Amino acid sequence: MTWKESVTKAIQRLTARTQKQIFTRQELIDSELARIIGEAGSTGQTPEQTLSRILQELRDEGTIAFEEPGVYRLLGHKTLFEIPISEIAPNPHNPRLFWDDADLDELKGSMQKVGILVPLTVYRNSRPFPKTQYVLLDGERRWRCAKQLNWNTIKANVIDEPEDVTQNILYMFNIHHYRREWELFPTALKLEQLFQALGTDQESTIFKHTGVSRQMIRRCKTLLWFPHKYRNVLMARNGKISTDFFIEIYPIARRLSKEDEFTFPEGIEKLTDGLIAKFLDGKTIKDVKDFRDIRRALAFYEEKHNFGEFKKQLAAFLETPNADLSLFTVDMQEEQNIAALMRHSAIVVDILSHSTANAFADVYVIDQLKRLFENIRNVLDEIE
Repeated sequence: MTWKESVTKAIQRLTARTQKQIFTRQELIDSELARIIGEAGSTGQTPEQTLSRILQELRDEGTIAFEEPGVYRLLGHKTLFEIPISEIAPNPHNPRLFWDDADLDELKGSMQKVGILVPLTVYRNSRPFPKTQYVLLDGERRWRCAKQLNWNTIKANVIDEPEDVTQNILYMFNIHHYRREWELFPTALKLEQLFQALGTDQESTIFKHTGVSRQMIRRCKTLLWFPHKYRNVLMARNGKISTDFFIEIYPIARRLSKEDEFTFPEGIEKLTDGLIAKFLDGKTIKDVKDFRDIRRALAFYEEKHNFGEFKKQLAAFLETPNADLSLFTVDMQEEQNIAALMRHSAIVVDILSHSTANAFADVYVIDQLKRLFENIRNVLDEIE
């Protein structure tokens, strides 16, 4: 039995037990996931993510409808219609703002040959804007291609209109963000709206509502931290200053924002403008990863309780045209520590991958493994 067949039967069992057409993803996980895995004979790469993907496919086919984040309805009536393309408008709250021409051309060629395989998802529009009968929730690429192909109508599943902007954005995140990640900064701007509407930017809460990974939420929050003057720079597609640039300099800027000379936002703007100028000059900073040399020096002088020396080096770097990263050369002990870490971690990985868990049952070993795990997690969290 395939995953889709098993999930379909599981939904039917669940709704029959509860006598309700409405069900939640969590109910399926709690009461049916183990049986689904057994029937399908496979866990998938990650069972819960595989379940989400199958729910999406069933929604696209019109078997179930999306009600709200994590909530679905087993359909007993028709929701799939042939709708005039002229009566459909793109969603004004779509975080995806950029469209790759080559990607659209490839999809258009496929649609010319075999038609549309996955219907659009739209809702009936009761608002004065946009001035169409329907608004897209999913399928803008397909809709754009259909327009270019001069199709008159297109298949679409019609669902209820979102109650407000917040629910609209949540619908879009839950319906199709996992298929292909949107560009980072447009996503950050939409998440910022959700932070305000939900009254929190806690990663676990936002992940629960949107399905966006915590790492990506963290990266978005990093971009949103910078002064607003850089938002036009971040929105420029294929610009010289990328989102990676801001993510790399964030640890430097965030730490310096605690210093009187770099108070937010004026001090951070001066710092950021200086680093941008150095990067665009291309003589001393050739790759955004080069900023890690500055970050290592920052950490070194912080640990030595001599942060004033780091600030002097940074000022010299920014103010002297020919100053290069050699200003930030620090004690080689750190490089030696990293080399030692790589050697010993390779040994640890090899031992753990070729031994059973029982081999580490000693209380002292368990304690050491827990301490190692906690330290690794803290370092990764700080890096990300």
